[in-house]
Amino acid sequence: MVLYKLRVLSFESTVKHYFFKFLCGLFFMLDRLRVHVKGWLGMVILIMISIPFALFGLQNYTNGGSEKAVAEVGDYKIYQADVNQAYQNRVAQLKEQYGDQYSADLFNQDAIRQESLNRLIQEQLVLQTVNKDGYVASNKAVLDVISNIDAFHKDGRFDKTTYEQLLQARGLTTTDFVETVRASIEREQFINSIKGTTLVDESDIDEFHRLTNQTRDIKYLLLPISSVVNEVVVTDEELNEHYSQNKLLYRSPEEASIEYISLNLSDLMSEVSPSKDELLAFYERERQSFTVSGHRRASHILIEATADLADAEREEKRAKADMVLSRLNKGENFASLAKELSEDIGSAESGGDLGIITDGMMGAEFEKTLDSLEEGEVSNVVQTQYGFHIIKLVSKEADKVQPYEAVEETVTELFKLNVASERFYQLAERFAELAFENPDSLNPIADELGLTVEQQTGITRTSDEGIAASTKVRQAVFNEDVLAGNNSDAIEIGSEHLVVLRINDYVPEATMPLTAVKDRVELSVKKDKANELLTQKAADLLSQLTSGVTINTLSTSDDVLLEDIGPVTRHDKSVPVKLLNDAFSMSHPTQGKPSFKLSTLDNGDVAIIELSKVTDGDPTEMTETSRQTFKQFLSRLTGEVMLAATIENLSVEADVVLANQAQ
Repeated sequence: MVLYKLRVLSFESTVKHYFFKFLCGLFFMLDRLRVHVKGWLGMVILIMISIPFALFGLQNYTNGGSEKAVAEVGDYKIYQADVNQAYQNRVAQLKEQYGDQYSADLFNQDAIRQESLNRLIQEQLVLQTVNKDGYVASNKAVLDVISNIDAFHKDGRFDKTTYEQLLQARGLTTTDFVETVRASIEREQFINSIKGTTLVDESDIDEFHRLTNQTRDIKYLLLPISSVVNEVVVTDEELNEHYSQNKLLYRSPEEASIEYISLNLSDLMSEVSPSKDELLAFYERERQSFTVSGHRRASHILIEATADLADAEREEKRAKADMVLSRLNKGENFASLAKELSEDIGSAESGGDLGIITDGMMGAEFEKTLDSLEEGEVSNVVQTQYGFHIIKLVSKEADKVQPYEAVEETVTELFKLNVASERFYQLAERFAELAFENPDSLNPIADELGLTVEQQTGITRTSDEGIAASTKVRQAVFNEDVLAGNNSDAIEIGSEHLVVLRINDYVPEATMPLTAVKDRVELSVKKDKANELLTQKAADLLSQLTSGVTINTLSTSDDVLLEDIGPVTRHDKSVPVKLLNDAFSMSHPTQGKPSFKLSTLDNGDVAIIELSKVTDGDPTEMTETSRQTFKQFLSRLTGEVMLAATIENLSVEADVVLANQAQ
């Protein structure tokens, strides 16, 4: 066995170490950082139910057999089965994260296994610290967490039966789950005791602003790879060597050809050919669908009189309304009186105009009166819950049924939709049943339902044509059960569109022969050799610059281009990303002399960067809102750094022993 301990660090130095690492990488990950999800504990517990693994994993990994432990944390043993489970969970997380883009070749599998072991060790370190330091979660706290997990709710409330059934389906007892939640709360207490004690002062915010808003004055000499790549000669030996060492770069993706059968509402609609008589009958049955609603436009004058008014006050209000009506009857203008006397502030300024009145908008008594009026007619005083109204019907138009000739196209489409929808839902259940009952063929579905078996070839995990444009279809194509030769389940790929498919041919991912990728290999070797030539040339130029030659004098040919950029920010879009990152990693100019650095760009070009000036951001330019945002951001990240440093310190101090590395 070998000791897990690396070197003993004081807690203070550990924190400084991690904070330094944090600052170095901070400025290029700002756009990728996410704020912690609200309800962290409940989320973690739900993750535990489905994928029982996280940084502070919740599963109690045990082994009852005689298998030799791969690691010991104090008295606790971690077995290979634990590591394998953690590894599988991590792979599942990566597949979920990357979706169709996931490939095992993208990740170092040994590194993932090692990471899984390290996280299990960290889990135990935290757990043992929690137990040692006496963190306790009360029964009430545990019950509060469980009762607030949405997965256990029915009709908006915690449901004991749902809770027990969900746990049982995942092989968990309620006792085990309660203790898991309790441990989770205690771990959270430990984490918060560290993260919740971090402080950020005003000088930290100022320094953060200086760094994030810093500008750098740069020039660079560019040596384009295009200037030499065509001059490079590649031998067969070099081709073979590059190919043998980089076979992962020359893999053909797995590919499948399928046959499928679809049940699509739009196809069913195209098969419907109604007669004129059928359309007319449908039109008569659905006349309401082809009716243009009429309207009532009204104005009113309101004298407010709510239910809490005393009788005397109510009589005064009624008298005022009667006075308004009297003036109207004497010929005064309705809109003018509304502006002068109406107590409805929403309509008074517009002469009492209420616009179009829909059913239920103004109450039964108001609308009953309105319906009794003719256009332009004014009502008597009408009492409602709001007070006393005088109502004017400005205009009225009755409901109007559109003639068949005007809506014939719409009638036809609706008729087809109705008929096709009814047939679709009649067939859908049988469609799925037949796919299940006949797993080795699509023909029974086609024969019974009158559908056609179709083909699509060349489907990969990233295809975007035909039915393979659907993520659900691509997932089904590469499902293990389908690859084994069975029909897929009925897949819903759109509104009223079901598909069942099966594999005709499958070609697994494989290394392509050299003969098929010779041109690609040759170009790659040429670029490598060209880059070596450019790097050597750039090194010679750099030597001249450091000896005192000015950068402007070195740009003497088309093979060496000078770009005088001037001041750039960390997020400048006018400069290649790799070059920009290198520029902001350079040492500051000293004694009035610029600093220089070689930079190899992603396209193979080589650059020599000259940094002549560094200007920090001005903290006085920050708004108070920006300052508070920075403060919250730095507090959160400082807490993360402190937590990482604490766990690192625990690993250094703990009695952690490793056997052979996990496989």
